[in-house]
Amino acid sequence: MPSTIGTQLKNARLDRNLSLKDVFESTHIRIKYLKALEADDFSVMPSPVQGRGFLRLYAQYLNFDVDALLEDLRDTAEEGTSRFSKVEEIQETTLDDSDSVSIPNMDEDESLWERFQHRLADARARPEPNLVDEAESLASTAEASPNHARPEASHSEKDDEPPLPTEESQIIFVEIGKTLRKRREMLSLTFAEVEGHIHLRPRYLECLEKGDFEALPSPVQTRGMLNNYADFLDLDADAVSNRYAEGLQAQRVERQIKDREHLEATPKKKRRFAIGGFVAPDLIFGVGMVALLIAFSVWGLGRIANSRVTQTESKATAPSIAEVLMATPTVGATSTVTPTVMINTPAPGGVVETEVLGEEGLPEGDISGVQILVTIMERTWMRVSVDGEIVFEGRTKPNATFIYNGNETVEVYTSNGAGVRIAYNNKDMGLLGGLGEIVLRLYGARAILTPTVTPTLPVTETSTPTVTLTPTPSNTPRPTGTTE
Repeated sequence: MPSTIGTQLKNARLDRNLSLKDVFESTHIRIKYLKALEADDFSVMPSPVQGRGFLRLYAQYLNFDVDALLEDLRDTAEEGTSRFSKVEEIQETTLDDSDSVSIPNMDEDESLWERFQHRLADARARPEPNLVDEAESLASTAEASPNHARPEASHSEKDDEPPLPTEESQIIFVEIGKTLRKRREMLSLTFAEVEGHIHLRPRYLECLEKGDFEALPSPVQTRGMLNNYADFLDLDADAVSNRYAEGLQAQRVERQIKDREHLEATPKKKRRFAIGGFVAPDLIFGVGMVALLIAFSVWGLGRIANSRVTQTESKATAPSIAEVLMATPTVGATSTVTPTVMINTPAPGGVVETEVLGEEGLPEGDISGVQILVTIMERTWMRVSVDGEIVFEGRTKPNATFIYNGNETVEVYTSNGAGVRIAYNNKDMGLLGGLGEIVLRLYGARAILTPTVTPTLPVTETSTPTVTLTPTPSNTPRPTGTTE
């Protein structure tokens, strides 16, 4: 019984003293897929298309005769058909290029063996590169291998490979594209087959393989396409993504250098100074608002200070005691009141009597009459009587002064003792009383009199004795000098 393809691959690998790890490092086919190929188990393959590509790449790496393998595959075509029953139909178109080889159309009933025959004819139409060397240098910038005869490869070699750019970033991008294209060609995959599995449009796949990343929508989408495409081709997606990031970084540096060179080459035009060239409008507005606030604050503080000074000057300042004592009072018309002696008589409601305070209230010197200087300390109500006549009665304002002269008495009556200050006969007597205290003072010529209320004892009625006249006997004188 002839050995299977997997057995032949395994025996060839063992004859060369190669391990699966060595094959993986050269072909970049994962070890689990290599084991599946040697065991003829195609169920673990991601797709029949990739399984067929892995088989072809592994066989070429071991220098197997592809014709012999296909002859063996013909004997087991029925078994192979069941294994690759999920292979998608590929629509082939007629190539316009004279160098390309026409491929017969595939009917729906076309067998797997006929499809392999078509692929074999396609591979023989153009020389294939050394797959071992290509597998060892996937990340290098080797020359692109000739395209296989496929519907997507109908373009000429000149159009397929753009001229090598001089920028480092473009070199990196072209290198990534060549790596992807080599891997796809080694797996014998078409753009249609790739699109059926990773759902990327052929024009995007073509841009990726050409390294023309500028034609793709955005760098973020380009990175995602590269990851999906590299993962589908069983490449190291992280390495491809990192290489693409290096290309983006190099592209950014190149653009900065170009911009700097362009600025240096452009002649500078002399222009007038413009404040808007280096100062933002928001900054100008903010500085203006701060300046307005400072000016308004200074103006307000000045107004407040001026108003306080004006109020201080407008207020009447109470003269000091020294000024009052040193000033010569103007003697006006004073009423002469004859003092009357008041005799306390009992009354039902009480009797008000005058009490002399004593010698401590006597003024110094021999001064005739009464002189009172009243200084208002707080707003209060006051009534002043001179020698029994009311000369002032009403509310007073702070810092007001009044001078009263009398012959006998000056009476001061106020509702706030703390708001009235008295100077009696050129002697400061201080405040009349406490805050809110009702005070009545009577200043005489020689003493300060304080009216006080004296309680009256109730009158007790006493019986008055009735006087009765009692006759008193008296001696009746006898007449003398009479005779009987």
